Amino acid sequence: MKKKNHMIWMPLIGFDRDQADRGVNEYFESTGFIPKAMSLFLFHPDIINEHENMDTEFTLHPDLCSYFGAPRNEFRERQPWTNYELRDLVHNLTEKETEIFLGVDGVYLENSRHYEWQSDHLELLSYGVNGRMKLNVLKRFKDGTYYEDFFVDKIVRCLTDYGFSGLHVSDCFCPPGYSISNGDFSCDMLEQFASHSGITYPDEIAKRFGYDEQSDIEARQKYIWGTLRREWIEFYVWRWKGFWTKVASAIHAIGKKVMINNAWASDPFEALYRYGIDYRVFYESGADYILPETVPTGCELLGGRGYRFQQYMSHAQMMNVFNPDKPLYALLGVKDCTEGWDTIHHIPTRLEKDMYYLANLYTKHNGGYKHSVDGYMITLGDGIVQSEWEWLDEREKLAFAVNPKEIAATTLVWSDHAHYAHLDHYINERRPSIHKQFFEAQRCNASTGAAVRIEELSDVSGSIFVPNFDLFAKDEQTKILEFKKGTVICTAPIGYCKENNIDSDIYIADEKGGYKLEVFALGVTDKEKHKQKLFEIMDKSIEPEQPEGCPKDWFDAPFYSVLQPFNECTSAFYQTLAYLINNASDAVFHCETTVIPLLMENGKYRVYVVNHLNMYKNYEVLCTKTVKSVECGGKFPVIPPRFVYPPKADETKFDGAAAESMKIGMKYDEVPLGFMAKVPPLGLSVFDVEFE
Repeated sequence: MKKKNHMIWMPLIGFDRDQADRGVNEYFESTGFIPKAMSLFLFHPDIINEHENMDTEFTLHPDLCSYFGAPRNEFRERQPWTNYELRDLVHNLTEKETEIFLGVDGVYLENSRHYEWQSDHLELLSYGVNGRMKLNVLKRFKDGTYYEDFFVDKIVRCLTDYGFSGLHVSDCFCPPGYSISNGDFSCDMLEQFASHSGITYPDEIAKRFGYDEQSDIEARQKYIWGTLRREWIEFYVWRWKGFWTKVASAIHAIGKKVMINNAWASDPFEALYRYGIDYRVFYESGADYILPETVPTGCELLGGRGYRFQQYMSHAQMMNVFNPDKPLYALLGVKDCTEGWDTIHHIPTRLEKDMYYLANLYTKHNGGYKHSVDGYMITLGDGIVQSEWEWLDEREKLAFAVNPKEIAATTLVWSDHAHYAHLDHYINERRPSIHKQFFEAQRCNASTGAAVRIEELSDVSGSIFVPNFDLFAKDEQTKILEFKKGTVICTAPIGYCKENNIDSDIYIADEKGGYKLEVFALGVTDKEKHKQKLFEIMDKSIEPEQPEGCPKDWFDAPFYSVLQPFNECTSAFYQTLAYLINNASDAVFHCETTVIPLLMENGKYRVYVVNHLNMYKNYEVLCTKTVKSVECGGKFPVIPPRFVYPPKADETKFDGAAAESMKIGMKYDEVPLGFMAKVPPLGLSVFDVEFE
């Protein structure tokens, strides 16, 4: 059976304890492939916390036998697996030459499914402003010993005894289920913080040590987050480094691996600020895989989180350009019967769009283009029948089919220096981050291509986008200003361009924005035409709604489902960024929606056309070259698209729909200027375009 460079996240209920091989062969006959790795989702950390040995056989807790102890999935009722049957399953899966990870969350369910180990160790729960919540793996037992030392011993024995290939942790384990702004302010964490940072608490805080009443927690949160925010963030970065260095070293010593979900669907900056997590430090501490939680469709379908497609997709690209030599396997949200969402049945065009889009994020690295994500982590893998696996396989092949020679779209420039320098600006001013400006421009249909580290800028041809230019190091700024192979589009605080004598071709200031940014561009062709259009856009700008008071004091949401607050620019400003990215450059394709144009080795362009509307949509894709042919690259549309031709001179008497109908599908003496791309609701269509 063929192997694929993808992973599957699989709850235990997806297999069958009653079969001789525990359902392994039946499952892979259905998938049609062997994955690179599988996370066997045992869910509850008590599989580790309670592990002693395999001397006797016993029945596993209900919430180990299925996710949250759910009573059934599409195929079977929850089964009472034993530890010996689980060991058999891991052995049988491993014989298929795939890596099998032990997957757990960091939950505490207050004994609702079984009497939990944590109920005897309540000191390890987080004590935050929202009450006592989940397991905090960074804490200490009552006797002062660290949970991580206990955990290291347990996880080594557990992985060895069951035969797992490694550990996979997800929600509520790392990080726990809260932002550090509202998280654990117990005496334990404050003592660790003081010991590391060398700080001395004021009397009103110090005198209450030994107490963890809710009033104490709230007073500590107000003091630390109000006056020692950066130090608190840096403390968490340090603690996670210590935790994972210890755990990963022990796991690596027995020849096994570590896999960690990213911090609640966060890009590198949001992860740093909201959760005290630095993805680079995770890799340096021994993480073998980090998994971006790119599941916008499932999250939106559950309600209350809005359309976060661009935000969730682009954070994977940010993670890869931050650490381009490290592997990323992005979560592909197919279905979850426990959480109650199912994209493959209820909204397959969105799932198809997720698949194509994720596979066509790129990083410019080592002189070429690499996929920002190496493959999918299919989430979750149970309850999928053979025909559905075939559906996924068909689209996966198309999604990863191209290794582009060039990407005919604007490249984002990343700087580690700017990333870390942004922290103080965000703490004090809530300044929009690189990622924020990038995905907001994409929401305005900016067609962006690869991301590149500033160190590799010389390998880029075509226009570049540099958010927060002023935060780049001086030598990095010089490299950007001297870039001559395409248009340079930068943002900085209003006045920066003038103060630093930067002679730009285009300059726009967001005077009505909360955080007042300017955009300036160099190397712009036909700049007078673009200036007129940009001024028209900005003339319609409206001041964004903002919280009252000092930005530093704005509310920081405790959970990822609430958006991180930014000192907002106007929507018109992001529209100007999108316009410049799409037009003030040598772009080959122009469209009112997002397009991803890839130049293939055969000289044709593979063009992905995205539809964010819940309706079928015909998009006019205009080209700067003469079109020779257009073929449908995917399953829809079936009929080849019509060419778009310029209207004859005498057609100018028509306007509106009449003029559009006159110039579409009628061949005149003029050459074709483009094609009509039909895209399914909330979906994506693929076209292969050849020029004369």
